[in-house]
Amino acid sequence: MHKNYVTLLLVVLCLKVHAQSTQKSTLIKNITIITANEEKVMRQVGYVLIKDAKIAYVGKEKPEISGVYDELDGKGKFVTPGLIDSHVHLANTAGFNRQLQKEHPELVDAYFEQLPRSYLYHGFTTLIDVNNYNPRRINTISQSPLHPDIYTCGNQVQVMNDFMMEMEEYPADVRYQFPFLYDRYNRQIVFPDSIDLANHTPERIISGIRDQGGIGVKLAYEDEASGLIVSWAKPSIGIIKDLVLEAQKYSIPVLLHAPSLEGHEFGLKTGVQIFAHGLWNWSADPKDYGNTMLTEKHKKVLSQIAQKQSGYQLTFRAITGEEDLIENNFGADKHLVNVYPKGYLKLLQTEEGDWGRKKILGRSEFLKKTNPPFYDAIKSGHVNDEDIWPALYKIYKTRLNTVAKFLAENNANFILGSDTPAMNMFTNPPGYNGFLEMKHMYEAGIPLTSILRAATYNNAKAFHLEEEYGSIAKGKIANLLILNSDPLLDVGAYNDIYLVILRGKIIERTILSALKY
Repeated sequence: MHKNYVTLLLVVLCLKVHAQSTQKSTLIKNITIITANEEKVMRQVGYVLIKDAKIAYVGKEKPEISGVYDELDGKGKFVTPGLIDSHVHLANTAGFNRQLQKEHPELVDAYFEQLPRSYLYHGFTTLIDVNNYNPRRINTISQSPLHPDIYTCGNQVQVMNDFMMEMEEYPADVRYQFPFLYDRYNRQIVFPDSIDLANHTPERIISGIRDQGGIGVKLAYEDEASGLIVSWAKPSIGIIKDLVLEAQKYSIPVLLHAPSLEGHEFGLKTGVQIFAHGLWNWSADPKDYGNTMLTEKHKKVLSQIAQKQSGYQLTFRAITGEEDLIENNFGADKHLVNVYPKGYLKLLQTEEGDWGRKKILGRSEFLKKTNPPFYDAIKSGHVNDEDIWPALYKIYKTRLNTVAKFLAENNANFILGSDTPAMNMFTNPPGYNGFLEMKHMYEAGIPLTSILRAATYNNAKAFHLEEEYGSIAKGKIANLLILNSDPLLDVGAYNDIYLVILRGKIIERTILSALKY
């Protein structure tokens, strides 16, 4: 070997060893550590050592550290795992419908540039996009200088002529182009000979989701309890059982959009692992539209879900976000300036930006045409159509509070999902919406220890991410929050963030605000 080459190799090796030995770690001392594991929520005052973007030590005693390191005194403050929101739609634009997106592309760009920072500003260091699979958009977000860790569930699973296809009024030739799941148990749907149904089996569907990097499978079940006369195909129990079994081979959980009693029963029968919405549609009988008292049947179904420890996303904000639109005062919330870019927020507060509220109020005529008995039942006692929706949302919210309290009393497995932004509502602001979801959970009677678990450990475990996320433990990714106040005493602590730690990088919260850009 040439002498000069040997000398150069030794120099390179020495430089590499030196770089490794001088790489800084961060020691957080004198801080109250709050975290959860399988058995309990724990707290202790001690030390957290971060090295190479991972947690290297957690304990009461100061660890032995070699080399150069930074030190952060956490006296009087609290450290928790970074929060996880397992029900987001990252490609949706909160507050902008398709028309606004087309007319104001520069504001859309500003929204998506701020989007990852808005989640981090509110402590959400891990996100799971459940059914809005958009590789281009998600890749762009993931290339931002600062962004949460992002996972997806790939394309949402649909059977032919299902709820989503019917609501979007897709023509038949377009529907056949979808990667739909062929429901071999439903003999009423006939396919043309040109369609190769071998490409639409549970095996092919799960394979496609895995190719997309999906860590979950999302599908929807809607029935008459939604207030609509069913004109769409509902998936059969048999085909979803087949889908669940295929997904289980790869430890991929199946999430079910099913906000009705019938949908919850369907989820239990098919073995889905996660209920992606709380139970707010209680009955298909119009006479029961105002009922907010759990029947024995409701209690039985909810008890079984709690006993099975199925993941349960209440998604209060899917309902209360619409309620906020109707009340028409959400725009005055002082926290929105941290989420929405200035120009974007300004447009939301115009007549043009009020499309969402108008759309909801316009549903009265649609409901009258599609289900007159349901419309008449809701209209009873309300003179104007505009009065229907505040009354209905109040009922839905009361039901969700009742369901949450019952499940909490039965030790259910809550996982935090905010459904951000449902229906592109501006009242579902990225990041902040997750904090509002936690507030709703607390107001419904869910203990603060359960809320911490829902937003950290339970979410990680539900999606088989607990080896890397969800708790403060050696070897896990150093996604952490340092809070100014105690989250086991006040849910407001989750909006009182001192520092965000993302893969070991310490970030001042203020630089994440939309006000900085």
